[in-house]
Amino acid sequence: MDFRTVLKSWRARQGATPAASEPAAVAADRAAAGELLRRGALQRQGAQYDEAARNLTRAIELWHGCGEAHHQLGLVHLEQGRVEDAADCFQLATHFAPGLAAAHLDLGNFHKSRGELEQAAACYRAAIKADPALWDAHCRLGFVLYKLGRYAESQASHAAALAAKPDFAEMHHNLGLLLLETGYAEEALRSFERALALRPATPETLACIAHALRDLGRLDEALAQYNSVLARPEQFGDAVINRCYALLMRGDYAAGWAEYERRFTATATPERGFPFPAWRGEPLSGKRILVYAEQGLGDEIMFASCLPDVMQRAGHVVIECNARLARLFARSFPLATVHGGNKDDDRAWLRALPPADFQIAIGSLPLHFRSARSAFPVHCGYLRADAARVEFWRARLGACNGRLRVGIAWRGGSLRSRQFTRSVTLPCWLPLLAQLDVDYVSLQYGDVADELARLRDQHGVMVRSFGDDIADINELAAAITALDLVISVDTTVVHLAGALGHPVWVLLPSAPEWRYPRSGATMPWYPSARLFRQAKPCEWAPVISRVGDAMQQLAQVRDA
Repeated sequence: MDFRTVLKSWRARQGATPAASEPAAVAADRAAAGELLRRGALQRQGAQYDEAARNLTRAIELWHGCGEAHHQLGLVHLEQGRVEDAADCFQLATHFAPGLAAAHLDLGNFHKSRGELEQAAACYRAAIKADPALWDAHCRLGFVLYKLGRYAESQASHAAALAAKPDFAEMHHNLGLLLLETGYAEEALRSFERALALRPATPETLACIAHALRDLGRLDEALAQYNSVLARPEQFGDAVINRCYALLMRGDYAAGWAEYERRFTATATPERGFPFPAWRGEPLSGKRILVYAEQGLGDEIMFASCLPDVMQRAGHVVIECNARLARLFARSFPLATVHGGNKDDDRAWLRALPPADFQIAIGSLPLHFRSARSAFPVHCGYLRADAARVEFWRARLGACNGRLRVGIAWRGGSLRSRQFTRSVTLPCWLPLLAQLDVDYVSLQYGDVADELARLRDQHGVMVRSFGDDIADINELAAAITALDLVISVDTTVVHLAGALGHPVWVLLPSAPEWRYPRSGATMPWYPSARLFRQAKPCEWAPVISRVGDAMQQLAQVRDA
């Protein structure tokens, strides 16, 4: 928001003129304005909004630089639902009265409501500068910084808020969310328990206690807590989906997949609504079934392990998938009809095909085909890379130089899917990257040129990168197949390598996602995967050390 525009607009609306030049007249106007301000503020508190607006507007006409009058008028506009006008008033208030902390706070709330988080943070900081004891500003700043992924700053704001108001339940709850997001489940549990003691029976906090117990591996306790939350009259969707994850992490697949069927309503995600009956497990012999895409790229790849099962039963399978996966899926499932696109695409493509007898979301296939650990096949890969492109990448990577060729990916997830715990910064990899007789290749998605340049310039370590040449999933699959090994954090690269049946070593945080068992070095989805687990939150050095030892053993076996 441009302040000069706001000020000009305000003056045009109000007909503001410079204040009288005579000191006596100025004093009289300001005295009158003060009385109108007092009266207008009381009327606002009494919900007499029209009267309040008239008095506050008159006060501003008499004393246009009265920041408190602008602020009070903004609050009136806010009560009347005139949000943009309210924001203009708050901006004018902060201009004329920079020390008015409440105006900065309310302007920050406006920006926060619009998703303008950086602007909101700046306003909250200004409020704190005006009044360091304003706990509400510390609280809101902490939340905004959390949303921005600036976790250390957020934690400092939380601490400041709790120092000013230690009995603030919401702040303890929000601090718990931050700690959970950054992998500190034990500390998060204590924060949630403090919040619950201050604000008993709050369903969100009860559910978060269950989340913390789950991340600590205390799955039976977590499930009991989820059951308690879901027994309440109000159904809390977050508890539904996370209870499902706890069941799957415990290996209770039959119950977990049954609960997983509630994911659409639990997350308020609309179902695709194709014009075919939903498949509930009926016989498929001679029938056509549409399997349609949902969720992210990695999920589609993982759930695609069930496609051979449904293809064995059905007369014909139509697979709708992400456009990036279409060529790979068409090659891997040649007896199926594969359509690549986006979930919001027009469905005209279906009219060119015979009508399906059934439809099912790809994430619902495990309910029918993976009801126990023993139901997961010991496969050597169900996806197939392009053989010609594999040979191209073998030549490009230097297949005959006698060195191990290892692909790495070090950053996974997003700000809202635990990127902090699922990422290992490149300097942490140095003990591994410094090993001789290994060619390392970046498989990291996105522009990582600056990161690799810093690694080379500061540490003398070279990781080869092919940039956009492997941005295409089809090319990435070929490059992975041409490598000897992939080492990756929890990201799509793991799913792709595992689905190709290629050796992949996975660096897992202390509280991994539901698709990984709580213990052991293997996972049911991908027999070619080997898991290296973090013992304590944020401590990656021991994990990298164990991977380094395993690399040396691999090299010895290879040379034998």
